[in-house]
Amino acid sequence: MDAELARLGLAERSVRLLAGRDIWASITPLLAPRRNLVAAFGHVGPGAAALLPLQPGDTLITDASLDTVLSGATSPHALLHWVKAGVIVHSLRGLNAKLVIAEDDPSFVVVGSADVTAAGPRQLFEAVTLSHERHTVEEAQEAWLEWCDLAGPSLTAGDLEPLLEQYGAGKPVTARPAATRPAPTPVRPVVTSRPATPVRPAAATPQPSPVRPATPPASPVRPAATTPPPSPVRPAAPAPSPVRPATPPAAPAAAPQPSTPAAAEPDTPATEQPAVPAAAPEHPSAAPATTEPVAPEPEATEAGENAADVPRPAWPRPAELYLVSLVEGGEPSAEAEYRLEELAREYTHPGDDGESPFRVELLWADDGQGQDPPRTLRAGVHVIPVYSQKQGRPLVGSRIEAPGLVLQAHIDEFAYPRRTYCYVLTRQSAAKPAFGDLRKALAAIGEKPNFRNSFQVPRKIEALLGLWPDLGYDPR
Repeated sequence: MDAELARLGLAERSVRLLAGRDIWASITPLLAPRRNLVAAFGHVGPGAAALLPLQPGDTLITDASLDTVLSGATSPHALLHWVKAGVIVHSLRGLNAKLVIAEDDPSFVVVGSADVTAAGPRQLFEAVTLSHERHTVEEAQEAWLEWCDLAGPSLTAGDLEPLLEQYGAGKPVTARPAATRPAPTPVRPVVTSRPATPVRPAAATPQPSPVRPATPPASPVRPAATTPPPSPVRPAAPAPSPVRPATPPAAPAAAPQPSTPAAAEPDTPATEQPAVPAAAPEHPSAAPATTEPVAPEPEATEAGENAADVPRPAWPRPAELYLVSLVEGGEPSAEAEYRLEELAREYTHPGDDGESPFRVELLWADDGQGQDPPRTLRAGVHVIPVYSQKQGRPLVGSRIEAPGLVLQAHIDEFAYPRRTYCYVLTRQSAAKPAFGDLRKALAAIGEKPNFRNSFQVPRKIEALLGLWPDLGYDPR
């Protein structure tokens, strides 16, 4: 890592300033060896791929709105080149940021005045800062993720191809001569005295932008009551069977055995009688009462059999998977803890054939903390908890937990703020991915994290489950 920091010029400091006319000649060599880049540039000009070395799976946010394309500030040709190469491109109207985050080790951020355009070198004086300071990188990642949430879905070739012919069509609108022309003689201004502006007339307003809107309306989430699937946790057959066979231990057949030999003493040979006092040495003080030492045995047997008598819970493969943003801290209500104890006694299981044990966890999320929990959480769906660090917005290094099966979920309407409780059946995994790994797994298939709706497409679910390869699921 020291050699890498020395190559970045950060061996003895955490921040470095780059300035000059040909600024990309200094930036591009620093980014070229990296393979995990996320970037945000309001304007992307022709030949941007030669300046910003994005690779398949990297992500870029830019302003690809129709006005920006018409003015020539953003080139759909450059964006189309990246999209066809496997780069994830989003459009956010009004974006004017200029930063790149390298998420390898060591991670660093480059932020400054330079857009990704070939018109800048040798013409404009630019200045950018390069930093690997941890808090600065995390703040940049948090801002980038916020823009990613605001941006629409990733652009496709079909979104960009209609813009190719419109690129630069409004380019003559570079300045307003009326603002620089000195005022004429102080006579009453007449509208016809002004020269015709080169802006296209209002009647020739272009068609609506083919680029997807920056803030698309949230798609409605499927109501919970429309398709109430049967609970896959406990099969219908084992449900009637008792969990704890309390009746056999309550009146065990072995309990009368100490008295039975005494009653049959005349018919029993003397050599077989030592079998009766064999159990007595454990309680030498209780020799007169032979039934006293036997009484604790059913209790101990029942306690040992409780874990084994609980049937193994069903562990189906996820068919509907949610990402749930949680903020660590707070205490659950007494009622929620009591319900957790009940479910833990019912579903805790050591696992069969060496598989990891099953346990029940209690999750809760308060309204107003970043991404509110989905309102359609119900028994049978799966969740991946994402623990955020600031105001409910996950960072690249935020902790995530393995997928869990929802046993129950309910909203505490009397809590302030309103709180959603979720009881999840889960298993321990040796893999410890972070939120950045989850985002990369989705980016590899052209998707991004979604905290509002569920993942139901098999390829998206498989991309998420691949983060925990050691968790097997029951065959369907």
